[in-house]
Amino acid sequence: MGDHRAIGVIDSGVGGLTVVKELQKLLPQEDIIYFGDNANVPYGNRSEEEIADLTKAMIDYLIEKDVKLIAVACNTISTIVDKYFSDYEIPIVSIIAPTANYVVKNKLNEVGVIATNFTIQTGAYDKLIKDKDISVEVTSEGSPNLATLVDSADFTDDEVRQLVSLHMKNILSKKDLKDIILGCTHYPIVVDKFQEFGPGINFINPAYEQVLYIDKLLDKMDGKIIDGNSSFTVYTSGKRDAYLKMVDLLALDKPDNIMELGLELQQ
Repeated sequence: MGDHRAIGVIDSGVGGLTVVKELQKLLPQEDIIYFGDNANVPYGNRSEEEIADLTKAMIDYLIEKDVKLIAVACNTISTIVDKYFSDYEIPIVSIIAPTANYVVKNKLNEVGVIATNFTIQTGAYDKLIKDKDISVEVTSEGSPNLATLVDSADFTDDEVRQLVSLHMKNILSKKDLKDIILGCTHYPIVVDKFQEFGPGINFINPAYEQVLYIDKLLDKMDGKIIDGNSSFTVYTSGKRDAYLKMVDLLALDKPDNIMELGLELQQ
């Protein structure tokens, strides 16, 4: 039978479109409703209480749209999902847990994480990985600015290259790593710059791991749409221009609608 309701996706901005990209590839029949809170990006520089309040507003908005599950396409939000949003009736899927599973499943002895300052400060990746295998060594590097720069959709290669170079030099000075988690969904948008400064390194994309998990979850729920024409709708508290640019950059199927919600969800 399947569940013809849409999959909801939330993020602080355009970074979660990397999750949409993986959804469109693996689950092309599924409808997607995306919420990006660009007016309040970056979440990674905010307090936990601010992040929780802003996240609740997005989740409640998508529940009103009757989605069947919500993919948290934001590592920063995912660090607090279990603490604040475990009592919701629909599944709310973290992006961090499936990536921790990848590390353990592939028997990685050591792994790097580059993410927002908030994600790094919570130690969420370190904790979830070590809960499964205490022997894994996790090396971390926080960035206060890279997500904001990418979210603007108005960056130059040199601007991104400068920040990525800084963070790659920092993390590789701590450890000669072969595997690094791009622990912010904005980062895979500029993965070519990471590859430039880390040739031969396996850059792990949490968006891909999250969508593999959602695929299995929908099987368990008997929730997959088997056929039909899919739809893709974007809501943002920011400006639609950033989405038009990112959709082109990521070669996504075009949204049916991109709707600005003005200042409704600002805190």
